[in-house]
Amino acid sequence: MKTHLRFKVTFVALFGAFSLPFVLTACQTNADSSGAAGAQKKVTVRLAYFPNVTHAPALVGTSKKLFEEALGDKGELKTFVVNAGPEAMNALLAGEIDMSYVGPSPAINTYIKSEGSALRVLAGACSGGAGLVARQGVAINSIKDLSGKRVAIPQLGNTQDVSCRSFTMKEGLKPREKGGTVEILPIKNPDILALFVKKELDAAWVPEPWMSRLEEEAGAKVVVDERDLWQNRQFITTVVVVRKAFLEEHPEIVEAMLGAHVKSVEWLNANAVEAQTLVNEEIKRLTGKALSEKVLQSSWGRMEFLTDPLKSSIEAFVQAAIDAGYIEIKDSDVSNMFDPQPLKNALQKSK
Repeated sequence: MKTHLRFKVTFVALFGAFSLPFVLTACQTNADSSGAAGAQKKVTVRLAYFPNVTHAPALVGTSKKLFEEALGDKGELKTFVVNAGPEAMNALLAGEIDMSYVGPSPAINTYIKSEGSALRVLAGACSGGAGLVARQGVAINSIKDLSGKRVAIPQLGNTQDVSCRSFTMKEGLKPREKGGTVEILPIKNPDILALFVKKELDAAWVPEPWMSRLEEEAGAKVVVDERDLWQNRQFITTVVVVRKAFLEEHPEIVEAMLGAHVKSVEWLNANAVEAQTLVNEEIKRLTGKALSEKVLQSSWGRMEFLTDPLKSSIEAFVQAAIDAGYIEIKDSDVSNMFDPQPLKNALQKSK
């Protein structure tokens, strides 16, 4: 049975202070950890992730029980499905989760605003799977054509927003609120689709599967596959982060979780057809609706699953956030944001 965890947390975000109530849905909890008297108490690992193709390693790891197997009798897993990165990061700040799959921008923001005390980036999970799409019939064939247009992004300060602002600025454009000609609008992904159908938006910078859904369900065209804007066509879309205090208290547990993450990524890359089916089944279980076969295959073709956090692309996102005015230069040092050792240990053990 699903349970709900409600909490309220105040957090200084990229754009100032805000306080929002969040609901995390607990999807899976293992056996009671109380045990017999005198028995060693299991460590509960609270893991958050999205019901999304870019979080496929988490979907595979939970469905195939790789995390539970890795934890063995030392720990038990409790998973939470969240809808957006800021939701997951607020849960982490509140001490309500221990680890999370999340986009790089919310992770960067949380690290900076907590002055480095909140989290550490442990691994990558997904590269690619985002870009610019335009509504059918609108004369947009490049980023430069966004001048005078209404462009949607999923959320202010999220990874696609930062990308959109950074790459439009590189083309000499500015958002309207800074005296420019591009109107950038934060709109939830399902609403972006609805507004495309109603012809009330011109373009959108979105992650998968929404790029592919906009193509299939709204007749949109892909203007920019964001991979084409990055060196080696790689940029991190999803990372694995851990609450710093949890890492310090339970390094062996964290390493075990990363071992399961490594196995999940390896399985995804070795079993593409079966993996698509499994991931889609998990999405349907968690959201009530599966992706169409066409959307799933299209999304899959734009992503790469990996364990490398692609540190250079995260550093590029930091600079993009500075350029966008979301981060001050004095707060931009993320050199201690990464802890590579747990992943190195997990990779060594997987050989």
